[in-house]
Amino acid sequence: MKIDTRLSQSFRIPFLLVLITMGLLKVSFLSSLYSQPGQIHLSLADKKSPKETAPVLVTWCSDNSSGNQYIQYGLTESRMKERKAANTNFSGRLVFNAALKNLKTGSSYFYRCGSDKDGWSPIYSFKSEPDTGSFRVAVIGDTQNNENNENFRKTKVITDLVRKYSPSFTLHMGDIVDNGSAADSWKEFLTVTQDLNATSPLMPVLGNHDIQNTKGDEFQKPFQNYYALFNLPGDEVNYSFTYANVRFIGIFSGCAQAAAETGQVKYEPGSAEYNWLDDELTKAENDKKTEWIIVWMHYPVYSAGWSNISKWKENVLPLLEKHRVDLCLAGHRHIYERHFPIKNGIPMRNGSGSSFKSSDGTIYITNGTAGGNPTGTGGKDLPTIAFTPDTIMYSFGIMDINNKSITYSVYSQDNILIDKFILIKSPKY
Repeated sequence: MKIDTRLSQSFRIPFLLVLITMGLLKVSFLSSLYSQPGQIHLSLADKKSPKETAPVLVTWCSDNSSGNQYIQYGLTESRMKERKAANTNFSGRLVFNAALKNLKTGSSYFYRCGSDKDGWSPIYSFKSEPDTGSFRVAVIGDTQNNENNENFRKTKVITDLVRKYSPSFTLHMGDIVDNGSAADSWKEFLTVTQDLNATSPLMPVLGNHDIQNTKGDEFQKPFQNYYALFNLPGDEVNYSFTYANVRFIGIFSGCAQAAAETGQVKYEPGSAEYNWLDDELTKAENDKKTEWIIVWMHYPVYSAGWSNISKWKENVLPLLEKHRVDLCLAGHRHIYERHFPIKNGIPMRNGSGSSFKSSDGTIYITNGTAGGNPTGTGGKDLPTIAFTPDTIMYSFGIMDINNKSITYSVYSQDNILIDKFILIKSPKY
């Protein structure tokens, strides 16, 4: 069969023009879409006065913004105030942030961010600090995008589940990304988890994957990516804040495993960070309005296997025991482990293992399974272990806190309850 090439050629040029036009439209559309405010996340600032509510900071990124951007917020979607945002530069994008202060207690606030010129985000909402001591906190850790968590797909499953519990905020145990030097990983994490972070402030500590973990002059230093994208209290690495009747203290454990080989483990007694933590715990312990003290970090103090760094434990444990910390939360090892309350190195076992008094000692928990590849089922043979699951799984924690008790529940990636205990307030020992 002979083909009329003249006819074929007559169709070829218009067809190519259609393809090129469609391609340009697609690029234009995607560019416009990506220029919208993205990577939106909330964080909390520490209160300057017990009478004020914890300020909420809103942070977002936007491409190709040549003008100002704003946050609009209010108690209803139809009546919102507008505030101009500050900005910094991050990897070719502008990072905007705005602080929302003097919020009414226990109220739902609606907000959106952006501008008429560059586009607006969807309208999100969050709840301000309650006027009672009752609130909910999510606990996740080790969301790093490793070989089984490409594009944070496992993390997406976990954070979508967490969002259904409507936490007041989320504590992150570190190893947010797999490589802290990769700007795209931070962007992708904040994009994938935006639905949670835009409604529940994200309060992370840094893990060994988030920082410079190659020995040398920059060893254990955070990357600029972190400072550009997050707005946290204090120096943003070791920091604290009060929420209702709880003092939360986040500490930076660096690359404890590698640092142990070079004598550079964080919180060496007498160091500035050690003295800071001692002061923070002293103030919290002596504050009559503070019912609970919760410390979170990346490297655990008590743990099974290779993640148990004796020098790290030697540095920080005396302060935790001296100031009678109620809960100490960690990540690093991709498991869930809960220890019995420990006082002066001795586990305070009881029959049920599900109800304890705060005077029994500090409860240590490793909760590092929100994306990073699970690494086993925990140290069942440790004399301090109260619970660790029989099967390998991803998981997250939910803390319900009030004046007299903390109920800590842990759920699998299938939203099945796998552990639960209650810590009851009692006179300090």
